[in-house]
Amino acid sequence: MKTLGGKVAITLVSIILGLMLAVQFKNVQNVGGNVSLQRAQELTTQIQKLNQELQSQENLIKELEVRILEYEDAAQDEGKINDTMYQELERARILAGLTDLEGAGVIVTVDIIPYQDWGEYGIVRNVYHEDLLMLVNELNAAGAEALDINGERIISTTEIRSAGDYIVINTNRYSVPFEIKALGNPDTLEASLKLLGGVADTLGEDLEITIRREELIRIPKYSGSLQNEYALPPQS
Repeated sequence: MKTLGGKVAITLVSIILGLMLAVQFKNVQNVGGNVSLQRAQELTTQIQKLNQELQSQENLIKELEVRILEYEDAAQDEGKINDTMYQELERARILAGLTDLEGAGVIVTVDIIPYQDWGEYGIVRNVYHEDLLMLVNELNAAGAEALDINGERIISTTEIRSAGDYIVINTNRYSVPFEIKALGNPDTLEASLKLLGGVADTLGEDLEITIRREELIRIPKYSGSLQNEYALPPQS
């Protein structure tokens, strides 16, 4: 029964993906041969993202089926229940950013561009918190599984805001340069950032943006305090 449900879910996701791709290809046909290079790149990136989402859904279905089997097996053997619960706790800790992680991904460095004009030194402009937010959002949209900026793990409660000449991240102040580490598919992450007219292309007009792929990136766990005073589970 579980296998049938998984096949049905995969079929529905495939149908949705097919419809979305059909709409994109129809739009391309409507504009004939005048599709710009930028538009073509955007469509290619969208197709890559859709394929990645489909694969993620298939992997999720398989993962859930395995976890169900683990629980069923653990229920028959009391000694395995603790191990299964521990594995589930580890999954939750990873999602919450409470575990050190490592893997392949990209490293993005954001710095100012200095200049000299008639003996006077200056910079084109400073790095603003909006610049970092744009890069983080783009990486998240491209499927980044973990992020940090200058060693600060980015989690759901992380703030990235300006404070004078500094940018505050997780209540700590930082200044240029900023180094953003992202774990995920290096091809997808790099392609999303280097899209013509995209985030890195736009910011690169006034800032020094470098993007490099790495096979092994280490991202530290969130070191702050997580404690809820007002947001509590409902009392049944």
